[in-house]
Amino acid sequence: MNAISIRLYRNVLAGSLLAALSACNMTANGVNFGKLATVGQHLSQSGGIDEKQEMQLGDEFSAMLLGASRLHPDQALQQYVNKVGTYLATQSARPDLPWTFAVLDTPDLNAFAIPGGYVFISSGLLATLNSEAELAAVLSHEISHITERHHLREIERQNSVGLLTAIASAAEEYRQEHNSERPSARAYQNRQIAENVLSAGHQLYTKGLGRDDELAADAMAVRLCAKAGYDPYALAAVLQQLDRVNSDSSALSLLLATHPAPADRLSQLEQQLNQLPVLAQPKLALSERFIAALQH
Repeated sequence: MNAISIRLYRNVLAGSLLAALSACNMTANGVNFGKLATVGQHLSQSGGIDEKQEMQLGDEFSAMLLGASRLHPDQALQQYVNKVGTYLATQSARPDLPWTFAVLDTPDLNAFAIPGGYVFISSGLLATLNSEAELAAVLSHEISHITERHHLREIERQNSVGLLTAIASAAEEYRQEHNSERPSARAYQNRQIAENVLSAGHQLYTKGLGRDDELAADAMAVRLCAKAGYDPYALAAVLQQLDRVNSDSSALSLLLATHPAPADRLSQLEQQLNQLPVLAQPKLALSERFIAALQH
């Protein structure tokens, strides 16, 4: 069997397994494998992900993330961050997405964008910021990943090599588990299926996006901040603070693994800031309002 025949065989096999799983509506560890399989099947057939599929994918990937990190318990803080993020999203290129912004209760210095309008920021990163403008800068960077479909393009590029293969494997394990009459075997297979699909989402966020996508999101973030009335230089301030953190710090390890170095981003960002039109009026930093929200 030549290479082309093998590839076609794998695509056919994956498609049949995905079809079987999408019909079962199976859920484990908070993740609906049926929905993920539907997205995978659509991807294998069309080579692309439409907005409906994007939102399905976002729902399940956000469930994966929340399975690994809990939300911060301060509801007032959650509402504040969601309010700032929602306002920014209305100024973005995709204001009609069902946007959701939330704070993860983790000391890591990071933020995450998930297709479909989910944006998460860690409490550790929040604690290093000094103003609402800096919060807006971080959220705008993540919003830009979503409006530009950066993660979706990466999934589409990988196609069956990544997400599709993991879901197809899960479908076959589900079929074997479903036909088993041993409860202990079913429970074990259920865990294995969850691990397979969870690893697909985990890999996407631990490997990170390409350098060009990250720098593009930085450039769009300063423009979105300026459009929304915030100080567009706030992102540079955030990067300067991150650049001062010890690079050996465990809190910074995931951010450094998934993004260019802060100093590299700063040098690129300077060019973008120099291209901004002269501001007719001062832009907002809102330091006191931010500090009050964190000290609630």
